[in-house]
Amino acid sequence: MSSPEVPARPSPPGTVLAAAILLYIGGGLAILSGVIGLGRWPLLFALLNLLLGALYVGLARAVQTGRSWARTIVLVLSGLAIAVALVRLVTGGPGAIGALAWPIAYAVLLCTDSARAWFRSTT
Repeated sequence: MSSPEVPARPSPPGTVLAAAILLYIGGGLAILSGVIGLGRWPLLFALLNLLLGALYVGLARAVQTGRSWARTIVLVLSGLAIAVALVRLVTGGPGAIGALAWPIAYAVLLCTDSARAWFRSTT
């Protein structure tokens, strides 16, 4: 008796792959920062960087595999990051413009029509 054919899951659109790659890069950089900081920063700060990096890598994998909850979490975190960066921009905080780039990129990439349609089709 043969097993029933499972329909192939559609490949993610390029915008979703790009968002996942950016999340992997951000997570990797946070992990690297935490590892380097273990000997130089307070332990709690280094561990938070490691934890944040692991969260990013996990979200990247979940976004890449079409988990709509991961898309929602990334969009919520992006909204919070944009708000914090805007406050830093208004108050003259350092690096505010650079801090806007990543969350805006995530939000734009994950809110395209193709990305929304793909996430709807995978749930």
